[in-house]
Amino acid sequence: MTTYALYGEIIFPAHEGRQGFKVRRFSEVKIESSWKSLTDTAEIVLPRKVRDFDRMKVSEWFREGDPLEIWLGYDGNLVLEFTGYVKTVPAGIPLLISCEDEMYKLKRNTISVSIKDCKLKQLLQEIAPGYSIVCDDTKLGNVRYSKVSPSQILEDLQKQGIYSWFKNKELHAMGRSQLEEDAVDIQLELTAGESLKQKAIEDTLVIMSLIRKKGKKLIVEVGDKNAGKRLKKEISGIEITEAELKREAEKMYRDAKQPGLDGDITLFGVPRIEHGSKMNLKSTLYPEKDGVYYVDAVTKTVTPPGYTQSCKLGNKTAV
Repeated sequence: MTTYALYGEIIFPAHEGRQGFKVRRFSEVKIESSWKSLTDTAEIVLPRKVRDFDRMKVSEWFREGDPLEIWLGYDGNLVLEFTGYVKTVPAGIPLLISCEDEMYKLKRNTISVSIKDCKLKQLLQEIAPGYSIVCDDTKLGNVRYSKVSPSQILEDLQKQGIYSWFKNKELHAMGRSQLEEDAVDIQLELTAGESLKQKAIEDTLVIMSLIRKKGKKLIVEVGDKNAGKRLKKEISGIEITEAELKREAEKMYRDAKQPGLDGDITLFGVPRIEHGSKMNLKSTLYPEKDGVYYVDAVTKTVTPPGYTQSCKLGNKTAV
């Protein structure tokens, strides 16, 4: 049997007069990441009795807005799992430090934007200067925002089906997270646990509406009439035709009716998974669960010496 030695480092770079330092002793690290949530978060639990902390006030070591990096791995092979900023530092014992990724910065200033015939990349470069942008050539039409935070603009894009997330210092904005990598083979009987069950395929009606700058609201309906499950989506700020709106509704309907699995699968620290990864599930006891699925969200929890990854599955894919 292969054994691994867990190793981790939390790096606090020098910032605003405070020297940089590393933390290698921690009680727990929990990282939550999803392409649907806008903001990735981390929680770090530190014992109060850590060398040198008692020589200095905790508030002088950890301050709101301080940058940090969380590196995790086995046998000294570390991977950068989280980069972001300290959000809160409670004074209790043990120390619980809450953190947010780069979205932390986009929540804390306001901006006004007015662009005619705007493309997605133009808007993102305007609201998030200094970051690398990864997106497609989606046309947004005329865009106008007045004194709102960049994160509020990204939340507005979500209502149009454009989801945003950071991957370290890269801002991604797409319809979903899908990494161009081979699927990771997972034998369900060898995992730390799973709560997967066949997803119920319900009768579904998609109601999509377009708020036009001039004229009446355009509404299209696609799907099963008298359905108990109704999915509604409202689009504004862009000019598209009724046929284009219907195609969007049809895609949303197909996604909703796609067979798959609900629930979570919990892995140990290897193989490494992130949202957008593909899992090729195999089961000896439950072959009906076999298939290749995208991962929508991952919660990584490290409580030395344990390391688990709780993965929420997304759509099933052919490859």
